[in-house]
Amino acid sequence: MSETMTFSNSPKNETILQPLNTVYRRQRIQKIIEATAWGFLLSSVTAILVLFIFLFTGLSNLFDFSGQGLVLLIFFVVLIGFCFGAVVGFFLPIDRHESARQADQYYHFKDRLLTATKLLSRSETTLMERLQLEDAACCAGTIDPQLVVPYKLPSRFFVALIATGISLVTGFVSPYFVQQHHAVAAVRLPEIINAAETLQNELVEKIEELSEQNPEEKNLRELSGELQKLVSKLDQSATDTKEALSTLSEMEEAIRSVLSEFQIETFDASMKEVAEAMSVAEATQAISQALKEEKYTKAAEELKKFDAQSMQTMSKQERNAIGDQMRKTLDNMDQRNQKTLQKTTQKLADAFEHNDGEKVQEGTDEFAAECNKQAIRKEISNSLEGKLALLGLCKSECNGNGGQSGNSNNGGNNTNKSDSADKNWGTGAAGNPASGEATHLDSQREQKNVTGIIGQGESEYEKFNTNEAPQEKTVREQRESFQEYHKIAETVLESEPIPLGQRQMIRRYFESIRPNDEEIK
Repeated sequence: MSETMTFSNSPKNETILQPLNTVYRRQRIQKIIEATAWGFLLSSVTAILVLFIFLFTGLSNLFDFSGQGLVLLIFFVVLIGFCFGAVVGFFLPIDRHESARQADQYYHFKDRLLTATKLLSRSETTLMERLQLEDAACCAGTIDPQLVVPYKLPSRFFVALIATGISLVTGFVSPYFVQQHHAVAAVRLPEIINAAETLQNELVEKIEELSEQNPEEKNLRELSGELQKLVSKLDQSATDTKEALSTLSEMEEAIRSVLSEFQIETFDASMKEVAEAMSVAEATQAISQALKEEKYTKAAEELKKFDAQSMQTMSKQERNAIGDQMRKTLDNMDQRNQKTLQKTTQKLADAFEHNDGEKVQEGTDEFAAECNKQAIRKEISNSLEGKLALLGLCKSECNGNGGQSGNSNNGGNNTNKSDSADKNWGTGAAGNPASGEATHLDSQREQKNVTGIIGQGESEYEKFNTNEAPQEKTVREQRESFQEYHKIAETVLESEPIPLGQRQMIRRYFESIRPNDEEIK
């Protein structure tokens, strides 16, 4: 803060104060220079830290990375420190007698000027004090403020300048290398691309088919739309394994949500309770058995066969027993939130108890519809369970190991032959039969055609064309066998929740034994 020493206006006083005020102003400017150097140094160090954080902590991934942008950021940080130091230096307090003390020290005036500044503040002075002021005025006339307070740039200013230059150059050049790294990291991973294609064909399209076949299941249509969006998101995140795995987890959650809405297990439990109620009468035994075995399509057929005439074959005790047992299941259905099934069961119970043939026909038809609906949902559920297994397989592939690992202790993926016992099971060799060392069979082999005697029962036979070449016959047989068993395997993989390791082993196996005419010939 700029200030000057003001005392009584006399020629003698002005002679003393004018050079001291000039010294004071130069002191203030030098203080600003020193404070600015400190701010410059601290801001340059901060700029280097910002550069390090930006380049090596992944912060560049959150922003549009460019050399000019980073240079501007560094320049902005340095400018803030520079200006902050200047402002602090401007407002730092300076003793008003410091200029006199510094002039006395430089010219070896033995505190003449410092004493004079103190005497000038008095209203009255003695003869000796006036003589001291006259002597100080003579000394003040010889002062050169530029010599007393020369302007100097502190060494830290040059250190800060070098640090700033390094950070600016590094900031301008480093984006090129970071962009090269990003370009490598941004390569679309083939395993994620393959997973997206597989899920589009085997997940989204299959669920769309299910929703078209079962239009009453609106949640399937919603699931199909959601999975389509997630597959698109998976394809877009083909450069990031973690994001891809997160998307696959979202798909699994969406499918599990639909499965939970179906309430397959709780419906099965309610159906079994109704089956127990119907098991007390001979006329309803077929219905009861089908429900117990969860053969709902068959149960629906048996229910439609049951009519008023069938009910007349039952005794009153049997009808009352069935009605009473059915009523006991209503509370459980209410707790399971199965309102429609509860209403249908109650209608059947009333019909049996009141021997109402018309209501029993309505009740069995409605119950048959519930059975058909449960049969369809179980088929859908089994298919969705298979899709969950497919998602798990895709997760394994997106992890980059394809279900395999280089470690020989992770389930026996090593295909090398070993003559010693091992606890690991050989999924590597089993799923990849073309690899590994061939087994030596120390035996004499002989090919024979075995004939038999035709007896009773069904038989299978194949007619061969004698003009067909042996090699062509072999190729045809292998191709037909492959197609038959591959179709069976795909059907099982589609409909049953097989463990991931086994699913992958089966697929790799059939891929490895696919007939190749060129190799056979």
